[in-house]
Amino acid sequence: MFGIPKRLRLCVLLVWVLAPVVLWAQPQIYSVGNSASYAQGSIAQGSIFVVFGYGIGPAELQQANSYPLPSQLAGASVQVISGSTTLDCPMIYASFSQTAAILPSNTPLGPATVWLKYNGRTSIAGSAITVSSSAFGIYTVAGSGSGPGSITGADYALKGLQTSARPGETVILWGTGLGPIDGDDSGAPVIGPQFKNVEVFVGMSPAAISYAGRSGCCAGLDQIAIEIPNSVTGCFVPIVVRSGGAVSNFVTLPISAAGSDCPDSSPGLPTSLLVRALNGEELRLGAIAIGPIRVLQTAGFQFSASIAQQVSLLLHAQVSENDVSELAAGYRARNIKTVERLLRKYHVGKVAANRKLLKALRQAVSMDQLGAAAAFGTTQGLDQFAAQVGSHLIPPGTCIVTTEGLAPYSVHTRGLDAGATLNLSGPLGPRSMTEIRGTYQASLGSGFQSSSVPGGAYSVSGSGGGDVPAFTASLNVSSNLVWTNKAVVAPIDRSQPLTVTWSGATASPYVLIGGAVHSDSRNTTLLCVEDSGKGSFTVPDFVLSALPPGAAKDTYFFLAPHVLSVPVNIPGLDLAFFVNASSDYQAVDLR
Repeated sequence: MFGIPKRLRLCVLLVWVLAPVVLWAQPQIYSVGNSASYAQGSIAQGSIFVVFGYGIGPAELQQANSYPLPSQLAGASVQVISGSTTLDCPMIYASFSQTAAILPSNTPLGPATVWLKYNGRTSIAGSAITVSSSAFGIYTVAGSGSGPGSITGADYALKGLQTSARPGETVILWGTGLGPIDGDDSGAPVIGPQFKNVEVFVGMSPAAISYAGRSGCCAGLDQIAIEIPNSVTGCFVPIVVRSGGAVSNFVTLPISAAGSDCPDSSPGLPTSLLVRALNGEELRLGAIAIGPIRVLQTAGFQFSASIAQQVSLLLHAQVSENDVSELAAGYRARNIKTVERLLRKYHVGKVAANRKLLKALRQAVSMDQLGAAAAFGTTQGLDQFAAQVGSHLIPPGTCIVTTEGLAPYSVHTRGLDAGATLNLSGPLGPRSMTEIRGTYQASLGSGFQSSSVPGGAYSVSGSGGGDVPAFTASLNVSSNLVWTNKAVVAPIDRSQPLTVTWSGATASPYVLIGGAVHSDSRNTTLLCVEDSGKGSFTVPDFVLSALPPGAAKDTYFFLAPHVLSVPVNIPGLDLAFFVNASSDYQAVDLR
């Protein structure tokens, strides 16, 4: 593409998705985002953006292969309209479900709309964007916008687990969105001039920048050359760029003193296991967790089936899992119309709702409802493994922001059978954990005064199934973490650093400091890792500013033991953890 050397092809473009050939009367746009990070909303002048949709291009991907880039490619064209200004976007590639173009550098700043035409037919509707002067995105190895970044050495060789970066070494970040150029975006790129107001943070330390500007490789493609600071090493060191005040997606980079194999992750996994994933081997994983059901649900364990049973018993009607999820969401958002509509569906009046339904919904959404869950499965390939688990393997003293969820409890591509039921014993009495859709779960009751698991010894055992033989796993909860300055931190100002302090012994040598912002379009998660004995951690302002603003009903911050802190030996599995999902949390306004 445009004469890109083979050594760079992994670094500069997305993996596109080809759809079946279906004839549609009009193209339909689903979303528009930065082609590296997939971040929607703000698109920088002069950056490469991607349009996702249906029937927006040819069945077989077609790409521009010479300069100047065309305004129409294989019958597809993209326009941006800002007020009375209409501009054609230089095309990079076009396909049935994904098309990429460059937002012209002279597009007026502010609100605009992207429209697409294919074979003379205009898209059903346009997609609203905000044109900004800078909104950088970093390309990733998996082409997903998260996980290991497309970062090369000065020789353009991709950095990885066995070819990690060294402190003091110069590496190149590949991305798009640093800002506009003077001249024609469709022409061959010219290296320089450099963009100002660009910062790169490796771990939490600023990196020295020797170049931040257009690549000589491809139109719209940016590169940032940095020197790796001496502050941190690890297999998943987070890296983020702030340009013009806007924060990019977070990616990770292996860093080691030797510059070869990355050091064993701490906390987390031995490098040998990561290398097996790198070689494409299938890994067999397991997770057992005890904690607030709401936390477990956010982490990936679905309790909708058991909650539906509770709601059905209370209402004397068979309530579907989908309706229970919608009821819980409506209750949490105080959306009375949604709740009343579903009540009518099950012939439940407002009086009955006050007595019965609200009790069930409080259990479904409150933090005082405890549960236990377990999952066993496989994952294959480093890209998939790192994208899902890597956010929990960042070194102590660092932070990462993702949209991947809070915990990798149910990471797998193929479920493993551990038997029909598991048996849980502990301070709350015996429970039978039944298998529902690939996960084992049990309710431990409600009415707890905090979101912490009662202290004592817990044990989960199974008689064995087709994939996982008989096992017993144990967890001792001696005490719980306490967020000591919780009362003084809210509301949280995203433009200022946030210091969190704690007390309390824990079996985990590490703690998680984090937050979650829930919205209809996405869930954004902040995770920071620190040594539990330090007792405090300050989240930098550039990390907090990567979170969207959120109201207290949709946003909370928490302090918790690290989820990968208690490994357990389960026969037939390469790795398994018993997780104390306790947390000291607070709903907050994030401004």
